[in-house]
Amino acid sequence: MTAERLGHASAPALLDDEAVRTFIANGFLRLEPDVPAALHAEVDAALRQACEHEAWYGNNILARVPQMHAVLDCPVVRGAVTALAGAGYYLHPHCAVHTSTPANMDTHGIDPAADGPPMGKGSRAGSGWHQDAQSPLSRARHHVPRYLIGFYFPHETPLPMGPTRMQAGSHLFANPVALGAERPGPAVVFEAVPAGSFFLVHFDMVHAGFPNRTDHTRYMVKFVFVRTRRPAAPSWRSASREWSRPAECRPAFDLPATWGHIWRWMRGEQPPCRGADAAVAQGQDADASEPARLERIYAGGVAPAALADALLACAGRDKHQRCLAQGPEGVPIARDDTRGYPRRWNERAVVMEDAAYALAACGEAALATLHGLAAHDDPWVRINAAFALGEIGASASVPALVPLLDSRHQQVVRQALDALGAIGVGLAPALPRIARLLAERNGDWQEEQVLRGWTGEDQVRLNAALALLASVAANENHAAIEPIAAAALGDKNGYVSAVATEVLIRIGTLSAQRAALRFLAERRWDDTLRGRAKPY
Repeated sequence: MTAERLGHASAPALLDDEAVRTFIANGFLRLEPDVPAALHAEVDAALRQACEHEAWYGNNILARVPQMHAVLDCPVVRGAVTALAGAGYYLHPHCAVHTSTPANMDTHGIDPAADGPPMGKGSRAGSGWHQDAQSPLSRARHHVPRYLIGFYFPHETPLPMGPTRMQAGSHLFANPVALGAERPGPAVVFEAVPAGSFFLVHFDMVHAGFPNRTDHTRYMVKFVFVRTRRPAAPSWRSASREWSRPAECRPAFDLPATWGHIWRWMRGEQPPCRGADAAVAQGQDADASEPARLERIYAGGVAPAALADALLACAGRDKHQRCLAQGPEGVPIARDDTRGYPRRWNERAVVMEDAAYALAACGEAALATLHGLAAHDDPWVRINAAFALGEIGASASVPALVPLLDSRHQQVVRQALDALGAIGVGLAPALPRIARLLAERNGDWQEEQVLRGWTGEDQVRLNAALALLASVAANENHAAIEPIAAAALGDKNGYVSAVATEVLIRIGTLSAQRAALRFLAERRWDDTLRGRAKPY
């Protein structure tokens, strides 16, 4: 949802500089939605009724409990999301209810930093430290805030009930690290949560559930917000251009180069062409701590050509292919083997090579180098180049990305579409291929990639629809995009249909609105007879 699309009478309560700096360093903010307290109790009762007595609604929980829209649309939440994800942000169709049932065991004395303490039977919240996977298939992990998570707690959640734990400052890490292994390191945040609290969290935050020692199930609802525009100026109440460490900085470490880069990116400023530390050009440093690795990426000192050599050194190693876990009989199953967190393609979330992040930080000075890498034969090199081009966000890169949409590797196509969406402007040359990807079926992309059944083509089409949304958000190509989005309304992938509906709503012509309204009217859900003897 966006303020501009919904036409709210009340203005969003935008964040100030200090709040944005706090988010960049800590990776989260706790908000107090400006809605009546009684609304949270109403949501809590509706969630318990739906989840305990009806069915598991999955992504449809927001349609089942639409009162939560009042929380998502209130000035405080809307203003914070606008500040961090831009005025054109999109509420992703993925959402989930996380429950923690009474543990019915002695869980006293468990260290809040513990990894994987036992949860109550039937809990839908994991207690192992993790970074969320993208849904339904993977996307890249971004240092800049392109995706945000919203954690909404409708009821009071004291410490005995097990609030969600977070590792402040871990959101930029390539993978979770063992607490205590790094000094200084991330700070464990385990605090009582007042009723109605809404946490806005960087998508890649390391977090975990915790055992519930009370007699009542804990409920929390997760939402995802997507940036649709590259920032051109601060989207918050900005009074200062300079980065400074925030007063409420939870991590023990300091990342002035890294945090300063994100701050300038969010302000719409071009990064200084400083390159990276020499260690990045020489490949990954297995001995480097995560904070040290990040500062090396953004420290400066190495030109784009040397960073390109680091990417080229990855060619020929089939890193675009997954490492699959094995079932009981040694047969590969549709799940990634993440032991050791190998730097390669997977279907959870893809961490690019350090050189790719460093090339992105070079800005437009790296475009020529990256355009050459995007034409390389190796799929993993092309994937990393496409990622970096998307992070830089220059429309001059669209011609270099369009040919990647013809790749036989669905991984390359997915990353190219994501890069085009991140650029957002000048996408007209890509539209014919995007239309083809949405309309045609590729017989080589039908294998289920995960146990819940999604194929590579499913994610290709979702990424294509989001690229259209980015172009519309930039106020470009409406006439060409409208028929493409209208044709995608009937897609078997519900996420694609949801994004296509949003595209048509934002285009706003009478014909686009009629197509969206007809699609939604045919799927109208009447719940007035729910629970009656004859629900029809």
